[in-house]
Amino acid sequence: MTHFSFPKPGTVILAALVTALILPSLAAAHDPEFTSTFDRNRCTFASAGNNPYFPLWPGYALVLEGEEEDDEGEMVEVAATITVTTDTQVVDGVRTRVVEERESEDGELVEVSRNFFAICRETGDLWYFGEDVDDYEDGEIVGHEGGWRAGAGGAEPGIVMPGTPLIGARFFQENAPGVAQDIGEVVSLDESLDVPFGSFDELLYVEEGSALDPDDFSEKWYAYGVGLVKDEEIELVEIIAPPCQPSDTVLCLNDGRFRVEVEWADFDANEGMGHVVLPGDDSGEFWFFSANNTELLVKVLNACNQPGFNAFWVFAAGLTNVEVTLTVTDTRSGQVRTYQNELGTPFEPILDTSAFATCP
Repeated sequence: MTHFSFPKPGTVILAALVTALILPSLAAAHDPEFTSTFDRNRCTFASAGNNPYFPLWPGYALVLEGEEEDDEGEMVEVAATITVTTDTQVVDGVRTRVVEERESEDGELVEVSRNFFAICRETGDLWYFGEDVDDYEDGEIVGHEGGWRAGAGGAEPGIVMPGTPLIGARFFQENAPGVAQDIGEVVSLDESLDVPFGSFDELLYVEEGSALDPDDFSEKWYAYGVGLVKDEEIELVEIIAPPCQPSDTVLCLNDGRFRVEVEWADFDANEGMGHVVLPGDDSGEFWFFSANNTELLVKVLNACNQPGFNAFWVFAAGLTNVEVTLTVTDTRSGQVRTYQNELGTPFEPILDTSAFATCP
């Protein structure tokens, strides 16, 4: 992973098969080893999602700036822009989200990396499947050091950020033998910092290193619902909001372009908003009364290249007879579609193949 990394999701299973590689700077002989192998079979992966410390929302970006000492001992102005793009890439059989990091020194571009992440829908863990790296000098690409992809050359995906970080958790963030083997340890969940963007409490503090280089050590701080706020000497100066920001009651689909919300009312005049459960790339579910009981499934499909359609489709299925108002908004065009189910009527499936003629 490049020097300026992001937040990380998902509960790390420490009982998994581990490697004996431990950094002296992060581990003592009596300390637990770093988890290096994770159970992919327990996960349904999505290329967008809401990790507490690493929001994977298409269009979301963080800008960090500061001063660092270069290899010659000179102080340089450093800036990093981390952008969750609308691009996806299939890596090792998983459709991942491309997160771009652009790093500059004294205003000159020095590195661009395209990192491949996916969220485990069941746990919230943010998995790291590799990166493509372009190193720059005088505006020209001069190398690709550190690039790797899971499934190639013996490389395995790692976990960048647990969905539920636990103090003392130790894990491989990337595991490409001989190329990139970054490791991390969750040290604290209650740090406080003042950075140019503002003041933060209850920060997640992570110490990171490399199993390939005992001298490679860094400190990072992450804010809940924000992401990376400090990486060594660079600090958060700007947040760029995504077009659709998911929440407990907002589902963002189709690369974050469509915002989906649900209102309900029952026979006793109780009413409320549907709560999101298991969000995916094109579909997600809502519960009304109990988190263990799904009431509504919604899907927005891109049929822009389907002959005779050239539109985004809206499909929905409900397991309810209460009053339901389903609202789908195309954040790019501003168009809104509303679908209603009357109280006492079994929810009729929605198969709207002309919902949004707003391609591309």
